[in-house]
Amino acid sequence: MINSFEGLPTVLSGEQVRTVLHISKRKCAWMLNNGFIKCENTGKKTRKYAVKLTDLIEFIEDSEKHPEKYQTPYAEFSSAKYGKHPTKTQPYSGYGFPKTVPEKFAEWLGKEFENVPDALTPSEITAVTGYTDNSVDRWLRRGWLKSVQVQTGKIIAKQWLIEFYCNYGYTIAKMSDKHIALMKKYFKSM
Repeated sequence: MINSFEGLPTVLSGEQVRTVLHISKRKCAWMLNNGFIKCENTGKKTRKYAVKLTDLIEFIEDSEKHPEKYQTPYAEFSSAKYGKHPTKTQPYSGYGFPKTVPEKFAEWLGKEFENVPDALTPSEITAVTGYTDNSVDRWLRRGWLKSVQVQTGKIIAKQWLIEFYCNYGYTIAKMSDKHIALMKKYFKSM
């Protein structure tokens, strides 16, 4: 373990500790302020913390042996604390749509997407859905939208897009204009 710390100074700043532990600035400051990691608080606005390398190594080794001692409050360092992201178990109906996915929605989407290619790239998904590249990338990373990796990049089957709209996509808090129009079209036709 000591070998992985070669090249580090004997005293680290809070930013260096954060980088070594791969955690957010907020979480790092909270851990330092609450004594999870021994440190000296200099009282300055910048470079506020000084952590001995030996203390950091001691913290890492102890947290691996006794992770229960170092648990942080639930969602303290994520936006989930503030209820900003709906989940599949808490559907969002802020647009006036029913909270549960209608029974024939997938079938209707199949007909609606008749002219959409059977295999799509992420940029084509962006064009079809009206969401940003970042949103589509996030869906793919988290597994909400299935894909397969090929030599040229990721490919998404049209059927997987339909499944996405019937699951996570149905609960999106801030729908794109295209998504809202699609939903309105469906409920108008029913």
